[in-house]
Amino acid sequence: MRFFYIISVLLLIITGCGQQQVKRPDVIKNSDPTVIDFPAGIMINQNKQLESVSDKNTAIAQKLLFPFQIPVLDTVASEMIFIKSDGDRITISMNELAGKYDIILFNAQNNPVPLKISDLQKAVQQIFHKSKKANSLECTIVEQKIISDTLKAKRGRDLFSSLKNRQSRLVYSTSDSVAQGFISRAMPGLVWVEHKTDPRSILNISFENDLITYANTDRYFTNGITFDLQTPRLAHSSLQKLMIPYRNKASVRYNISMVQDMYTPTDTRIAPTLKNDRPYSSILYFGYRKTIADQVRGVKISSQLIAGYIGPYSPGSYMQTLVHKTFPTNDVPLGWETQINTDLILNYNISAFKALINNKNLTIAAVANAKAGTLINTAGAGLQIQAGKAEPFFGLADNAKWPETEYYFFGRTNVGFVAYNALLQGGMFNRSNIFTLNGNEIMRVVGNAEVGFRFRYKGVGIELSQHYLSPEYKGGLWHKWGRMNLIFNI
Repeated sequence: MRFFYIISVLLLIITGCGQQQVKRPDVIKNSDPTVIDFPAGIMINQNKQLESVSDKNTAIAQKLLFPFQIPVLDTVASEMIFIKSDGDRITISMNELAGKYDIILFNAQNNPVPLKISDLQKAVQQIFHKSKKANSLECTIVEQKIISDTLKAKRGRDLFSSLKNRQSRLVYSTSDSVAQGFISRAMPGLVWVEHKTDPRSILNISFENDLITYANTDRYFTNGITFDLQTPRLAHSSLQKLMIPYRNKASVRYNISMVQDMYTPTDTRIAPTLKNDRPYSSILYFGYRKTIADQVRGVKISSQLIAGYIGPYSPGSYMQTLVHKTFPTNDVPLGWETQINTDLILNYNISAFKALINNKNLTIAAVANAKAGTLINTAGAGLQIQAGKAEPFFGLADNAKWPETEYYFFGRTNVGFVAYNALLQGGMFNRSNIFTLNGNEIMRVVGNAEVGFRFRYKGVGIELSQHYLSPEYKGGLWHKWGRMNLIFNI
């Protein structure tokens, strides 16, 4: 009997110990609720799950949300407050969801959605998509490596550890508003950067011609037409991911354009000599441009992707012949049948401005630019000057308004090194041209300048300017042409 009693006590002790070992730890309480007002995936009370399962679920979530550039965050808060873009607030008790769901998806437009990890793949496609609303929230995660000056002295494993624990910057765009300044947000492991998109829609129609000069030249760059539209809707284009990123607070503009330019030899009244002259050429292309302006740092960056074609399918020959036939004082151009043949245009262009003087009525900025692709490969530098009453060149300060009236003079200079120019040398892929210039015939250093005046009142404006260009090939002449730009707020 005594033996049986001893055995019973031992069994009770063992059973009690076993229950104590498998008991899950209590949830860490957090009296302050966590506030989320941006698109994110929130893992639900992961400390209630086995560590291996928790890590696996997090890895799955990060993999599925990465293509949408949505962060996956951990939390130990017992209460979450989600704030939608329209100001609605939704409060969720995380303890009530534990064991039932694994993650909450929130796109800042609709109510947060709790999900099992097995349902995540289907839900992501529906919850995170690009909104067509101009004031919607677009998020982009940009990894920033934080490396101290002493990092060079660390050993290899320390360097790897520092890079692994790098900090992320969350860059997001909002519609610009004069009543809304930049909002500073705090989240462990994240640095917030806000880009305010210019809400205005502006159409520019530009006409360029070498007849619009005091000397009435008719050669080289002879005519150009550009339709350029600025609109905040372009912020939702997938092309914006190809533009130059900027990791500080800034104002942003997006433009789309269509350009048709034509070029001729020195004299279109006679058949081209096909020697020591410029070939006929015509181009048509479309462009997508993003311009970032940082008023605090005095920095402006413009990146543009253009795509189109060069050759007879661009209506240069038809347009010039039609104009010359319409006006009886002009001779019909001869030689368009020798123009550069059809080829692809695909170029990426970058311009960066840095303020030297940035006052209310005077701005002087240093400029660096580069173009690379199948149309032209060049790099240069120059100056930009703007004097008068004008929109701030480097963007608005917080709570400032866009001026209704503008009137100012401007000037631009640039000296560039030219590595390749398809308008002189022919396209990169189609070499079956009647006449082009060889690489040793083009000028490697080319200068250009532009001076002009701009006037705008409310929704309508005009800009007039004169261009100057140094010879582009050996034996070539200086060239000049005029430009007229019409401005419409739409």
